[in-house]
Amino acid sequence: MLNRLRLAAIAGLGALVLVVANGATAAAPSDELAPLSAGQEPAPSLFGINTGTYDTSQARLSRDLPTAKRLGARWVHFTGDSVKYSRGRVSFAQLDSEVDRALRLGLGVVISLGGIRGACSVVPAPSDPVHCPPTSPHDLSVYAAYVRKLLLHFAGRVVYYESWVEPNHTSMWAGGVDPAQYATLLETEYRVFQATDPQDKLMFAGVADFGIEDGSPSGIAVLPYTQQVLDDLHGQIAFDLVALHAYRYPPSLSPDDLGWTHFPAGPVWRKENWAAQLEAYEQEFTAHGYGQPRMWLTEFGWPGNAAPNGDYYPSLEAQATDVAEAYQALESPALSFVQAAFWFNQRDYEPGTPNPDPGFFAHYGLLFNDYAAKPAAAIFERYASAAPSSG
Repeated sequence: MLNRLRLAAIAGLGALVLVVANGATAAAPSDELAPLSAGQEPAPSLFGINTGTYDTSQARLSRDLPTAKRLGARWVHFTGDSVKYSRGRVSFAQLDSEVDRALRLGLGVVISLGGIRGACSVVPAPSDPVHCPPTSPHDLSVYAAYVRKLLLHFAGRVVYYESWVEPNHTSMWAGGVDPAQYATLLETEYRVFQATDPQDKLMFAGVADFGIEDGSPSGIAVLPYTQQVLDDLHGQIAFDLVALHAYRYPPSLSPDDLGWTHFPAGPVWRKENWAAQLEAYEQEFTAHGYGQPRMWLTEFGWPGNAAPNGDYYPSLEAQATDVAEAYQALESPALSFVQAAFWFNQRDYEPGTPNPDPGFFAHYGLLFNDYAAKPAAAIFERYASAAPSSG
């Protein structure tokens, strides 16, 4: 573990160098910095970042991608929430703008797929179709046509896609979590990928929460859920990579703290550190005959609060320590199967803005909502700047 005094010194120095400020103290970098040509992308990197935040200010949101670049991020992550509707039809206009701006900045892009209105199998349909899966043969066929359209639309710009966001959570899989339904969706998506452009990469969905209790209305824990999906696949190749949303609940003060992991057999509950949880997840795929697939942590992070209040609201200093220790773990040989990682989140949520997340999730940002830097931002920047450009 980093010495606390050393960490404070690093954070203090970084805060002087990294002026990501409220006002005009730092000029926004040019969007034309290190552009990527068609079909070009940076190598996968541990230094991706999630820029999406609940915010009502378009002026602030427009600064997110240049700020990610300034922090040292190599990749960014967009979701199906950026797919909108115009006159009742799917529109990629917003996602186009986000992807093109990221590429102009030299940032790689991964997109998480989600549901659409025309292929929602839940009646009545939820207000947000992104979380509504296609499960009937008809809706799966409609959805397959949509995925093909999306892949063709972003051909030459985007290669990496996450198949869904947290399908093991009821909030993200309308109608009730069902591993068999997700296995069928994954097979459907992969067939489209192979038929449309085999060079594109599909990730097994980023599931989240190793410690959901049996029978919890929130969903199924990571390992039991994934085991059931893999059992339903029967060894069939239906993905190229494995995504994971590697959070810990409650957020620990250190990635080395022990937390409960729910294993499929038994069921068995075991206390493990963060790195061991990642290894256990990788081993689940190995046990089902998939070798050692590359893993992408499309979301992971720890919160930091100016007014700490218990485990769920740790201090700014604790968050800075978590950043350092997480990257020390990710750069270790034991976790060499982790090919890419995306810190969640770049900024705290806008205070008072409605969102579906628990309150503590509003504070995962490396920056406050107004772009003022937390100590964690300097630590992220320090590790990112020291990483080789090859990722």
